[in-house]
Amino acid sequence: MTVAEFLEQDDSLCSFSGSYNTIFTRLSDPTANVAGITEAVELDPTIAAKTLRMANSSLYGFPEPIDTLHRAVSIIGLQQMRQIVLSTIVIEHFRGLPVIGVDMESFWRHSIAVGVLSRSIARFRREANIERLYLYGIMHDLGRLLLFLRLGTRTEELINIREREQCLLFEAERELLGFDHAAIGSALLEEWGMAPAQVEATRYHHAPEDARAFPVETAIVHVADSIANSLRLGSSGERFVPPVSPETFDRIGLEMPVYEDIIGHARKHLDQMQAILLD
Repeated sequence: MTVAEFLEQDDSLCSFSGSYNTIFTRLSDPTANVAGITEAVELDPTIAAKTLRMANSSLYGFPEPIDTLHRAVSIIGLQQMRQIVLSTIVIEHFRGLPVIGVDMESFWRHSIAVGVLSRSIARFRREANIERLYLYGIMHDLGRLLLFLRLGTRTEELINIREREQCLLFEAERELLGFDHAAIGSALLEEWGMAPAQVEATRYHHAPEDARAFPVETAIVHVADSIANSLRLGSSGERFVPPVSPETFDRIGLEMPVYEDIIGHARKHLDQMQAILLD
């Protein structure tokens, strides 16, 4: 089986419907203005409410409450708001799926942790648009959800390989299928028309040395994933901590002591973000 065949098995899981599809389409329109984005988000009350709560969270720290979506988009910015809303839609779309072998609450806690940690690393690097790294982090393991859904009861075969070989789960995936969840996830994001940087960061988040066009973004997600696993901030099924090479830290360009501050900054906001998105 190829990655393409894997995605084709159930198109409904890989595409949005109803209001989600309308919102996603409008958000993907590069010509959309503040009014257009606001109207799109308001199509779904749950997405609208969570987006407004996000805008008022400690992550952004605005001194006065933001009481309308229009004001939230105006203050936070179009690109940043797109990424916040997209991450919320994806979680709502996938979170209720019955996935064998996956604790969905724990899965999303891990994904949100990687998103917040990626954003925190980008913040300390003084990146121009740190919300894009938040989005990359939250969506980095979507391929694993699809993989477990497709495998069904065969998930036990995967776990048996991991236990027998005492290897990382993505290595067991490659042994069983010939490809891993990162390949599935990046193919899905490409199908959705997501940014090339996000596609590459997802594709190589377990092999950052192979990222050619966007090595820094990929390294950030890789390190954030490793930190989240080491701190046991939720789980996407990985028992062991993916190692990080010195070269990957070099790509990010931050001194090692700074990572304590990065973790501290992320921890300050993580509980609130998880409460908003998983409520």
